[in-house]
Amino acid sequence: MPSFAGAVILPEERKTLLFKNRDLRTTNHKDEIFYDVDCFGIRGVDAVTGKVAGLAVGVNRQGLAAANTHVRNTDDPSYHLLTEQILMFAKDTEDGLALVVEHLKQGRKYQWGNIVLVDKDSALVIEVAGSEHSIEWSQRKVLRTSHHILLDTEDALRAQMGNSHIFESSLKRVERGYDLLRQSTSKDDIMNLLKDHGDGPGQSSLCRHADSTDDLTTAMSYIVEVTFDPESGKPRIVFNVANGNPCSSEYRAIPLVFPADEEIMKRASQMYLQ
Repeated sequence: MPSFAGAVILPEERKTLLFKNRDLRTTNHKDEIFYDVDCFGIRGVDAVTGKVAGLAVGVNRQGLAAANTHVRNTDDPSYHLLTEQILMFAKDTEDGLALVVEHLKQGRKYQWGNIVLVDKDSALVIEVAGSEHSIEWSQRKVLRTSHHILLDTEDALRAQMGNSHIFESSLKRVERGYDLLRQSTSKDDIMNLLKDHGDGPGQSSLCRHADSTDDLTTAMSYIVEVTFDPESGKPRIVFNVANGNPCSSEYRAIPLVFPADEEIMKRASQMYLQ
């Protein structure tokens, strides 16, 4: 289930934006929400088993936000589990990276993927392939699609994918994404990025459209908006979500409160399902 995800830091607004277009082979997808005292997220679906596990995108009370993209199926556990661990136990990107490194040092392996992290100071991508990983740090912007940029996995991916156009589509999406991300200075810019069709809607557009039943389509679109308030010391968090292709959908804004009690969780769930 390849997807498109990234993050941008807007220091002049004391804000971070983490975003993801979730690409699936179905338009009937319904998100499963996870909300506890210190963390909110959307459950991931294991690309191999089809079972719900871990988190695909989310944010915690410290304002650390995370999202992932799929790269390759293996028999190892899903990177969604790593994403959940990061949001449950890390307070910033450095903590999140340390957690992943520790898991891999212990001999754990994961399906191939990319994990995007962002806090108020830095954005980070952890590329994962089995027990291997690579890291990209940035003070402003990061982006990933359905391949690795730093890990030397291109030959293996092209061989597994069979048709080179699948890999080429991923390259085109990340190139187009970075072109737009470099110019993005607001949430509206990110919304327009997620709706973008480039040369036309299809498998290479950021807002992905299916031409056949075997193609992927953007089933959900997310923007996690975190504003850091220096006076209160607490981040203000809004989870924005659009059902289906964002080019033809409206984003709903759901304020998140931490620590969350049962009433807060219930209210957020009701807003999400409207």
